[in-house]
Amino acid sequence: MRKTIIYFSFIFSQAFAQDVHLSQFYNSDHFLNPSKIGDYDGDFRVTLNYRNQWRQIDKQPISTYMLSFDHMFFIKNHEFDVGIYAVSDRFTGKEFNIISNNNINYFVNNTKLLGSLSTHFYLKQNKFRVGIQSGLAMRSTDPQNQTFDNQWYYLLGDFDKSIDSKEQNNKPNQKFLDLNVGVEWSRKIGNIEPKIGFSVHHVNRPKESYWNSASERLRARKVFFAETYYQINSEFGLHPKFLFMWTSKTNDLLLGANLSKKIQIKNIPLIYAGLHYRHGISRVFDALIPTFGVKYKRYDIGLSYDVNLSSLSKSTYSNRKGSLEFSLIYTGASTLPKKLLIPCDRY
Repeated sequence: MRKTIIYFSFIFSQAFAQDVHLSQFYNSDHFLNPSKIGDYDGDFRVTLNYRNQWRQIDKQPISTYMLSFDHMFFIKNHEFDVGIYAVSDRFTGKEFNIISNNNINYFVNNTKLLGSLSTHFYLKQNKFRVGIQSGLAMRSTDPQNQTFDNQWYYLLGDFDKSIDSKEQNNKPNQKFLDLNVGVEWSRKIGNIEPKIGFSVHHVNRPKESYWNSASERLRARKVFFAETYYQINSEFGLHPKFLFMWTSKTNDLLLGANLSKKIQIKNIPLIYAGLHYRHGISRVFDALIPTFGVKYKRYDIGLSYDVNLSSLSKSTYSNRKGSLEFSLIYTGASTLPKKLLIPCDRY
């Protein structure tokens, strides 16, 4: 019974009460802030993110896949950046029912397909980026495998699906239009370049419910982030990062830094390692996140693992196991000239 409670409380809090989250938030600009579309040195970029979490609960993980692409174009010599972003977040599980003497299988699928547009402008030495992101969000489950409170059989301590749930208005799928906006500021100050951004997700507050008669709206999620790069010397660089996002009474705070080192290996110009920490206002000591990454040719590869510190991680089902995350970014070479050469008529 305890296992069932953990299962369902966790599934529904993750799938319905909050959005997808990443520990390597800085390696998915489409996820972080739509204004960061195009915030890189190159003509185009392809980003892949994968996260696998909570496998320790009956060996059934929540798997998250993200794929994005962005490309620059010009209108009257002014740069714009356009992108497309796809997300798949899926959980599958099963629970043995002692009354029916078989397994009850259930699943929750969250899918998004969003388009993005951003641009930038300068105000004196300050650079500002603005962006907008919109598209279709789809969620699905199987109501036939869900159980309700009036189906609880007290004498046996399990749900009896043969009892009529009296629920007639639930549906297996839902679709809604989602809208996100964001801004970013940056400026070069000596040998550092701080970047600060703020974005609001679900600006349009779309209706989100598996009930035909419900009018529940998705709450807006606000995201604040800050990062910078400091060149320590000719070999080492420091990348401090900070993230805070919240919606209603749910919040998530991440902070830490990566240390990079230039190395003299063919096709591998740089490697980095770091440590980040996740914290919540209402839940302290959530996770420590060691990270390792390497740059290979025009690929940036990142690998991290969440070491859980929360109270749930101390349970029999978790045993402090964490979440594995992987990122892969390919950046196409820039065709914009770095220097402008003016020919001399005398030669």
